[in-house]
Amino acid sequence: MKDHTVQASWAMMLAMVFYGVSFPATVVALEVFGPITIVTFRLIISTIFLLVWNLLRNGREGLPKRSELKIFVIIALFQPLGYFLCETYGLKYVSASAASILIATIPVFTPMISRFFVYERLTRYNYFGLLLSFLGVIILVAADASDSGSGSILGIALILGAVLSAVFYTILVKRLPLSYSPLAITSIQNTIGLFMFLPLFFLIEYDSSYLRSVFSGTYGFSALISILFLAIFASSLAFVLMNYGIQVIGPSKANGFVNLIPAITAVTSIAFFGEHMSLRKGLGMAVVFSGVLIAQRRTHVRRDSSISC
Repeated sequence: MKDHTVQASWAMMLAMVFYGVSFPATVVALEVFGPITIVTFRLIISTIFLLVWNLLRNGREGLPKRSELKIFVIIALFQPLGYFLCETYGLKYVSASAASILIATIPVFTPMISRFFVYERLTRYNYFGLLLSFLGVIILVAADASDSGSGSILGIALILGAVLSAVFYTILVKRLPLSYSPLAITSIQNTIGLFMFLPLFFLIEYDSSYLRSVFSGTYGFSALISILFLAIFASSLAFVLMNYGIQVIGPSKANGFVNLIPAITAVTSIAFFGEHMSLRKGLGMAVVFSGVLIAQRRTHVRRDSSISC
């Protein structure tokens, strides 16, 4: 079990790297495409990639049982539908750094809600670590607001909607039978999510010139590369890794790693988009990292897990 816990921790860290980079990547894509178009394109690519991988690895065992299809539909309503809609639209009104900081509040909400569903028992270490990391988030919020002036109420509300979607998503995934591998879960939820997004795409944002321009290479190379990154790494590999982490170490500890996202996003924005790194941002990042490390100690969950992708 200890080996699985270590593996799950590394998996969560890598997933957070992909998520952290996804915020500035989405901002780049939004310069060309609408929010629903971005999500639809990334889900089409992700679904094809995951379906092939899932069927080759798991065969029929990677398909949902009819009796459990309902919970997968509910999962897909929260993730990808609710989360991606709120996050992508929110990024139209707040900066990538500000959005990633708000997403880092997920671990604060998760223990409060998950204890009523999966009966996780958190220790003082866990609560102290979560509070410490949230303090780091507050420092980062203040620094980001001072540096960029980001603070759209609509944008903040949308990102907080993504936060709640993520919380309920992780709780529901934990309630799935352990017979489903993380790869199978991600493949199923993205496939269902794609069928949820397609009607929205055709009703709200579809324009035949979209597809013609994409295939003719009219759109910017950076926007297309951003969507490809979002599809393969953020919508596919990151979710496989995160679902593995949720099953092994539980929702609250898994979501504790989400506090790494603002630091990763900040580093990416500084390295590739010229964002300024202030002393307060550096301090906030250090506090966040410290809180995450402390929050990963001595959590007890109701059931054991022994999962492989």
